Amino acid sequence: MTTLKQQEKCNSKNTCKSKIRTALYASTFLAVGLLTGNAALAQSDAGKEYNIPPSDMSEALQAFSEQSDAEIIYAEKDVAEKTTKGIEGEYSRERALEEIIGDSGLVYEVSSDGVIIIRTAFLDVKQAGVARQFRVAQADRSASQPVETIDASEADDPSQEEDGGRDEIIVTGTNIRGIAPDSSPTRVFDREDIQISGAATAQDFIQTLPQNFGGGSNVNFPVGLPNDINSLSNNTNGSSVNLRGLGSGSTLVLLDGHRLAPSSAIGDFVDISLIPASAIERVEVLTDGASSIYGADAVAGVVNFVLRDDFEGLEASYRYGSVTQGNMDEHRGSITGGKSWDTGNALVVYEYFNQDNLSAADRSFSQGAQLPNDLLPSQERHSVLASASQELTQDVEVYADILFSSRESVRERTDLRDRESISIASTESLSIAAGGSWKVSDSWFLDFSGTFSDLQSESDRMGADPRLQELDSSIWTADAVTSGTVFALPGGDVKLAIGGHFRTEAFSSFRVDRNELEQDTDRDVYAVFGEALIPIVGPDNAVPGIEQLEVNVSGRFEDFSDFGSTANPKVGVLWSPFDALNLRGSYSTSFNPPPLGRVGVRDSGALAIPTSFHNMIFGLTPGDPSIADVTAITVLGTGKNLDAENSRAFTAGLDFNKQFGRHNFAVTATWFDIEFENRLGSAPIPNGRIVFDAPNIAFNNPELFPPGTIVFSPSQEQINSLLNSLDDPVFEFAGGDAQNAEIINFALVVRNLSRTSVSGFDFDFSYSFNTDIGSFSLGLDGSFLSDFDQQVTTATPVVEQVNTLFNPVDLRLRGRTAYVRNGFAANIFVNYTNGYRVDNTVGALPIDSWTTVDVSLSYDTRNDFGDSFLSNTVLRVSALNLFDEDPPSTPGAPDFEIFGFDPTNASPLNRFVAVELTKRF
Repeated sequence: MTTLKQQEKCNSKNTCKSKIRTALYASTFLAVGLLTGNAALAQSDAGKEYNIPPSDMSEALQAFSEQSDAEIIYAEKDVAEKTTKGIEGEYSRERALEEIIGDSGLVYEVSSDGVIIIRTAFLDVKQAGVARQFRVAQADRSASQPVETIDASEADDPSQEEDGGRDEIIVTGTNIRGIAPDSSPTRVFDREDIQISGAATAQDFIQTLPQNFGGGSNVNFPVGLPNDINSLSNNTNGSSVNLRGLGSGSTLVLLDGHRLAPSSAIGDFVDISLIPASAIERVEVLTDGASSIYGADAVAGVVNFVLRDDFEGLEASYRYGSVTQGNMDEHRGSITGGKSWDTGNALVVYEYFNQDNLSAADRSFSQGAQLPNDLLPSQERHSVLASASQELTQDVEVYADILFSSRESVRERTDLRDRESISIASTESLSIAAGGSWKVSDSWFLDFSGTFSDLQSESDRMGADPRLQELDSSIWTADAVTSGTVFALPGGDVKLAIGGHFRTEAFSSFRVDRNELEQDTDRDVYAVFGEALIPIVGPDNAVPGIEQLEVNVSGRFEDFSDFGSTANPKVGVLWSPFDALNLRGSYSTSFNPPPLGRVGVRDSGALAIPTSFHNMIFGLTPGDPSIADVTAITVLGTGKNLDAENSRAFTAGLDFNKQFGRHNFAVTATWFDIEFENRLGSAPIPNGRIVFDAPNIAFNNPELFPPGTIVFSPSQEQINSLLNSLDDPVFEFAGGDAQNAEIINFALVVRNLSRTSVSGFDFDFSYSFNTDIGSFSLGLDGSFLSDFDQQVTTATPVVEQVNTLFNPVDLRLRGRTAYVRNGFAANIFVNYTNGYRVDNTVGALPIDSWTTVDVSLSYDTRNDFGDSFLSNTVLRVSALNLFDEDPPSTPGAPDFEIFGFDPTNASPLNRFVAVELTKRF
């Protein structure tokens, strides 16, 4: 990294190092936040005389800095081998800089204090899925502070001390300021990634990631999934994150690094659809166990939604989208206002979102559905974000954030008995976070915060089986951590973080239609934690073959008021054989107690349906003629005496990034292996068969299930005992008679399963290059699941779930290509989901692969139109599933109102076109 102007003010190497970090973090991590850039540059002067001859880009920028009296920073590698045709005459600063940059593939941003940041256009394109070379969990709140000048000699060393606590950052996956835990696989996606993907909401964007499984608790499932008992509790029409398909409750979701109150009738997942996309600065995805850092429930990984907290001026945006077949329209409008001053900033964002329902009548693949029936519900949401930060002294800064969302969704349904119902789900969420940082000494800092998050929802089902339920979920947290340098080794400074955490969680469920309090429970959690970064080999003692070698060790002890205590360690190792290559690995453990909604819950119910009906609907073969047409009771609900889940995770991978003149090539690959013990869930059915086939399988092979899972020829006493124990009345359908049942199926009852094992590879390849006609990039992001095994007990066989209906497929890909020139950008994405089968039995029905294409085109006028309304305006047009490819045909699950396609691996949306206009004032 090189700076122009005021370099002479770096009076010592240490001072310059401090300034390096300030500019490096500001220029990379806060690039999107510096939205005042173009306007500030345009207003800086009316025009000056410039005389810059054709030359190398570096020389031209030096001359521009001197002649315009502007401060500029850039990375040497970004301008290497680039030239300019030069300029001569009178220009404004902005016009002069644009003429110098030309079609070199460079772009610029400007801080609120006028520092110009030159970088490659690919940080502007930011294709979704690209593995960032920088990793941020939560940037410092004081982004409005001046970006200081830097020295080129130490630009790539972000581990050094900043000039003041406010200039250091806390990186995802660590509690230590100013380091990047590169031993863990982390991805960062910013606002531009979300925008170019064509996604209108947070959950839409998460669904584009190959590492995320579309199953679990998701708005796409009207009733739930046959093989995921937790999804049946999603009566709020919410959407979750489900990394690796390990379940909605196995991925920890954070907002600005803080926990959120969970959603659903059991409180098992964070509803990301309540987070307004307009307020998101970036999304950070850690695909590794992180219980030692964030707490016991970070099993499959962590997804942190970082909100905007620094903006100067006013921005208004409106987006309209619609399907090209059917009547589903979508509207999103937002307005953002912000103000920065010397010691702080304030920001307010309001977003309105409205989406019509998508009827099953509008899709050919769902024509078998009874009507009316909605594939997607209608939604209306209002969200407000307010944030502020203030520097109290040179060493102390405080901040506060408030996010409020109110949403109502409506879904029409018709069941197999042609009974219509309308479900209205109303949800309000409030999250408040406040805290600060104190620079205790030159190398030690104290960070402290407190949060409150509350989610209240009402689920009102009218018509068939009326039900009115109110839910309240809340969480309070308090955190304090101190971090800094302990001592120096030949490889660098040993860093340490020590902290404590407290939280209290509460959950209640009230059945209004019964005037019954179903559940009212809470838990307290206390934790202490520590982390150390040990650099064994660094720049000062590097040897051939070992440019860098470091170990990151962390541990956390937690005590739960209802499930005892646990200690979870994590060890990560990073080895760089040479400058462009990092090899990494990690090992971690986790301990996850059941969600509060499962603790002592009264949620048991049952379906009494003839086996002949199941056999007909799902194409099942009776296990014996004697059970071909008898009533089977399928029991739902939560078992007693639940225990905590445990897991361990291994990862190993590499990151390669090399620039060759105008060309840049990067590869990221990660192998993961997760062993999940005592996982809460229902019993897996051999060969991935549907739960209603369990009696047919168990009749001839009873050892495939734990004892008591399938009961044949139950006594009248057993039937009466079961029916009397249910919290909800038995649902009899298609002539089913519970009192005369011949089969009781307990396979869907939630309990601690013995083991779930998942392993596979994540990978990302990217290639970018600059030409005289613009900048291009290509890439491929993917995830391959080699194994997804479940086993109920050690005495039962392993069941392979991957590549079966309503389960993860082994291969998902998202290819991308992008072109940028001046203010124009074009992005094309190709999405691929591999083919699979209904189950793993011989001759099982195959399900085709699915390939779709998404396109996004945008034009940023910047200041090309002077003072007219068109200046500083972005027009974006996007098309999802451009060629209108129907999802692959699959058997439905009419009992769950799933018709003709697999909603866990495909979307019913089909072609969706949107236009968005954003104006900056």
